[in-house]
Amino acid sequence: MNQTSLLARQSAHVRAESRAGRDGAVHQPAPDSHGFIFWLDEPQSWRTKSRWLRLSGWCLHISGKPVTSIRARIGGQQFITASEISRPDVANYFGRSQEDLRCGFSLNVRTPRGNGSLTIEAQISGSPWTKVLVRTVRGPFLATGERRRRKERDLAATIQRYRWWYDRPADWQKPTSVLYVSGWFIDTTGKPIRGIRARIGRKIFRANVGLRRDDVSAAYPELPSSRHSGFAIVIPLPPRASKILLQYQTADGLWRDFDSQRVERGDCPAEVPPPRQMSIFTAPSALNPRFSSWVHVPNVIERRLRLAGWCFANEGPPVEAVRARAGRRITPGEFGIVRRDVALAHNNCAGSLHSGFLIRASIPRGRHQLVLEARSSDGRWEPFFETTIRRPVFRRGGPALGSEAEIYAHWINRYERLTRSDKRAIKKHASALSRRPRFSILLPTYESDPRWLKRAIESVRQQFYSEWELCIADDASTKPAGWKMVQRYARADGRIKILRRQTRGGIAATSNDALSVATGDFVALLDHDDAIARPALYWAAVELERNPALQLIYTDEDKIDEHDRRHSPYFKPAWNPDLFLAQNYVSHLTFLRTDLVQRVGGFRSSFDGSQDYDLFLRCTAQIGADKIARIPRVLYHWRALPQSTAASTSAKEYAHVAAVRAVQEHLDTGNIKASVEAREFGIYQRVRYPLPSEHPLVSIIIPSRDQSVLLEKCVASILQKSDYTNFEIIILDNESLEGQTRELYRRLRPERRIRIIEAAGEFNFSRLINLGASRARGSIFLLLNNDVEMMNPDCLSELVSQVSRPEVGVAGARLWYPNGTLQHGGVILGAGGVASHIDSIRRDDPGYFARQHLTQDFCAVTAACLMVRRELFEKLGGFDELRLPVTFNDVDFCLRARELGWRIVYTPYAELTHHESVSRGIENTTEKQRRFFSESEFLLKRWGPLIQNDPAYNPNLSLGEKRFELAFPPRVTPPWKKPALDQPSL
Repeated sequence: MNQTSLLARQSAHVRAESRAGRDGAVHQPAPDSHGFIFWLDEPQSWRTKSRWLRLSGWCLHISGKPVTSIRARIGGQQFITASEISRPDVANYFGRSQEDLRCGFSLNVRTPRGNGSLTIEAQISGSPWTKVLVRTVRGPFLATGERRRRKERDLAATIQRYRWWYDRPADWQKPTSVLYVSGWFIDTTGKPIRGIRARIGRKIFRANVGLRRDDVSAAYPELPSSRHSGFAIVIPLPPRASKILLQYQTADGLWRDFDSQRVERGDCPAEVPPPRQMSIFTAPSALNPRFSSWVHVPNVIERRLRLAGWCFANEGPPVEAVRARAGRRITPGEFGIVRRDVALAHNNCAGSLHSGFLIRASIPRGRHQLVLEARSSDGRWEPFFETTIRRPVFRRGGPALGSEAEIYAHWINRYERLTRSDKRAIKKHASALSRRPRFSILLPTYESDPRWLKRAIESVRQQFYSEWELCIADDASTKPAGWKMVQRYARADGRIKILRRQTRGGIAATSNDALSVATGDFVALLDHDDAIARPALYWAAVELERNPALQLIYTDEDKIDEHDRRHSPYFKPAWNPDLFLAQNYVSHLTFLRTDLVQRVGGFRSSFDGSQDYDLFLRCTAQIGADKIARIPRVLYHWRALPQSTAASTSAKEYAHVAAVRAVQEHLDTGNIKASVEAREFGIYQRVRYPLPSEHPLVSIIIPSRDQSVLLEKCVASILQKSDYTNFEIIILDNESLEGQTRELYRRLRPERRIRIIEAAGEFNFSRLINLGASRARGSIFLLLNNDVEMMNPDCLSELVSQVSRPEVGVAGARLWYPNGTLQHGGVILGAGGVASHIDSIRRDDPGYFARQHLTQDFCAVTAACLMVRRELFEKLGGFDELRLPVTFNDVDFCLRARELGWRIVYTPYAELTHHESVSRGIENTTEKQRRFFSESEFLLKRWGPLIQNDPAYNPNLSLGEKRFELAFPPRVTPPWKKPALDQPSL
């Protein structure tokens, strides 16, 4: 008997009697002792051994009161469903009113293994549950095909009743690391959908549902729920091919499949939604509906887990702080990070703008519940996110090097470990190269430890690229073990050339001896206790295949300890002349054209300790920047032993003295009037450039609106602190309203070097700057925010000395927050989506290889303090006031200057305190946020390729909230996976 077959009394009795004869269950449409009339259409046979048992039928009560719910109990479980399915056949049979149409029910019951007692109960509103059926059912001991058949049946019913659509991804088959899925899902009966989720194995990813979809509402006007039928979900993919199940949840609380997709993780960049849509890929907190939140939990659980996301209160007191709990460990987080995307997506509801957080949670070993909690003004901590995590109990061999080393080890395993297929592809690609340059590896030795010398030699012999020769020169070592081992290697491999000095000559003389027997096209330097990566020479050969005119190639490097554990990677920028004068960042591994090295005279003993730095300086002076290339791959492992400079820079203090002399001689040889002094952390240099003999007039342009206290401090710091006196100050007043501001202007006007210009209209930073420049008399412009204060007297002098260099067009300063945290140490393109500052370190923190403390070249610097030549400003037509009125106008200006061949220099020796955006404020309205994202999209459209590959940064480093952290995954494709000639120049 099916669900709609009760059409006549006789047929019902006949079928009921027939069923009684089959299985002993008599279900007649007649009331029981409690007045219930109960009928089951399914199951048609109780003998079917199924893990899931479908119960469907109808139930009435002789009193005429509606039966509201049906409950099934078996094996300690209970399954409840509403009695709401329309049954006109039953109503017609009993002559009931239309109110009795919804008396049908259907539910799935999970049966236990073996025999079990099934109890079915009915309930009338306001009355207790009443038994209507008790019988024994038998579940399967083993899985059968019934589960598959049930899924197929459910999926067919889902397709008939529900409608859905995916807006993204465009291609499910494209390998990626993170999958962004969005679309809409509706029930054609008009009932709301409680939830959407994705499953990969046991991992569940909840979707953000209820998103507004006016397009769906227009297509289904008869369904009110269609207006909020959108969903969005972000799915981090596991490191293998997997199956995603898409599921929906209805009022009964059960999750049912509606689609499945095969996906594969790969290195292709994720199909990331536009910035304004990113925040919809979130799910409201299922743990606490008072909060809306989103949390990114990495796939790999380490000792220090980086948790990023956002959280704000939908109701009640606002969130003031967040923390993470794992076991007994509690880790406070950084809260209040500006999230314009979240604010825009949530109509700027209270707390959404400053809802971002970052937590570096301490995770104990083993399985734990990770709980994120928010604290409100009343001091209570409330959970808003919870998940189960598991950190391995046993670490991989050896003592831990610390969290950064552990993360780096994991990064190496994921992105640098070579599989068998990788090795085959490298060998195949190497053999197919049309050019096969020979590399001469220079290896000077002295009293070498045989352990490390053997590893150095083996690292060369194991190279995938075979066109090499190893030139070993020994500096009259007194210990015979090392030299005997070298002799054995030379006899075994004809590509190894050896010679031994009779008297000590030092590192430079010994390197020259090795150079004298080199016959390769390029030479590379290898210390006797270091090692080079197995694909090192292959990478260099591929780079020369792409650009055969190169004269100097350098790579990234890291350090390696006595146990061959790698740590402290230095991911370097592309050629950066000013940074190179401050530190020998080129260092290892460097390939130099052999004839170039010979032409400059090889190594010089007077610079022992920094003989390689001196050689690089002399070589770069002979070639152009287009003849220098960087390979963004760690190809050199610098052994960190107690006596080596890799472990302690103070181990060879004489090396820094030689470095300072080498840089000074380099400048003198180039007729550059500058002086070099030892500065940062005792291992780096500062180059001081002189001011022009006639100090040029500097026009300081300051846009301002009210905030008289800050403006007064700004102007006073210039007038009272600066040792550079040839300047004028132009204040662009943009409709100030406060009386204090007018009073300040009255006091400032008598100062002959200050002019105040009225600039009416809505705030447009670019227009104000252009207006100030049109009224300026100086040959140099200094663009300055009204919320900065000069810290050092020579701030102006330093900027003028930099921008007066013939190759420099723009100079930027180092800015500090009032609390002593770095606010600007240069701009990184692509960081945060478009561009962002190097920030967040303290003054005594060296940061990432002291990058924030050294003069260097960037693609852009902030206009909060930006000095530019007048001729360049006018040639570029000033700032773009039409398309970039408020944000990113300084980045665009610097990129246009760089496009014309000018250098953009950041100097940390011009320092200011910055109260960021106090006058203008931040994007705290929908209109401002839409403008911000519009300007972001314009900049990405104009400078997209450069933004994705900032030469002042490295594709192995993250573009997330924190700079100089490892990128997961790196933004560079190995040449054996992609034709090298198709890759952009690095």
